[in-house]
Amino acid sequence: MYVDDIIYIFYISFLLKYNTVDEKVKKGMISVETIFPREENAEHIFEKILENEDACERLRELFYEEFANSGNRNLSEKQFVKALFDAYQNRDLSAFLMEICGNSMFDLLRNAFLIPIRFNDKGVINPVRLTDSEGELIKQIKVNKQISSKQYKMYKQILNQADDIPDYEICLAYGFREKHDYRQRNEINTMKIGEHIGILLLFKLPKEVEENIKDNEVYSIVWDFMMRLEEQLPRAFMYYGIMDENKFEQPSSEIGIFLPFRHFEHQLEKNIEQANGIGLGCRERILSMIK
Repeated sequence: MYVDDIIYIFYISFLLKYNTVDEKVKKGMISVETIFPREENAEHIFEKILENEDACERLRELFYEEFANSGNRNLSEKQFVKALFDAYQNRDLSAFLMEICGNSMFDLLRNAFLIPIRFNDKGVINPVRLTDSEGELIKQIKVNKQISSKQYKMYKQILNQADDIPDYEICLAYGFREKHDYRQRNEINTMKIGEHIGILLLFKLPKEVEENIKDNEVYSIVWDFMMRLEEQLPRAFMYYGIMDENKFEQPSSEIGIFLPFRHFEHQLEKNIEQANGIGLGCRERILSMIK
């Protein structure tokens, strides 16, 4: 089967999920079970991606790459057809994508750096904060990546030279992305990818934001600034939501920008300055909606 055929099926499956929902489902007479719960207000973000040619290209290229890399999955003709039919019957595009390219719908979007990562999405702590408010390492935290003495020294230098910005914090963190596919017997396998140690910049939002602005409106603003982030600092992570630090949920939402050392340790100060401009601009745009 040619890649163009797969793209056509991808497109048709997308339409089946979002544009031809059975009337009974619309009226709430029946429910449709899916592998992952459907993201709320996703259609607005889809529209914004469709309006951005670079975003469309990134998503297409990642899909091509992940589909090509899935060639060793040994998917039989029958398994392929069953996955396609199940996607139609269950209106679950993610299940089909996981079968053919090892990513759910939102894995592809996150891993193409097209949507922000929710802090602690589905109960998984991400990013993991590695330093306390004084910049000291939290000893009881264990992650898959080792912190080198060079990385910690660079972090301390940045911390000591940082400007005094209100409701702002710099910490050392471990961040990652995820993808999902199937194990045997339809068991979902979650894999961490892009695991890094890096600098996490946190821009705290007041409680009034949650009380006065709809979450999808805030998310839309965060998306706009994430596109700026990827233009200036490709492969930086952007987080949004309520962060759970060491099992203690923070009182309000935050914007997070994560700069992995692997990609940003050269000219780190300049990279942080650019990221701060984007993070502060994003926060200011959000706050302007409640003034």
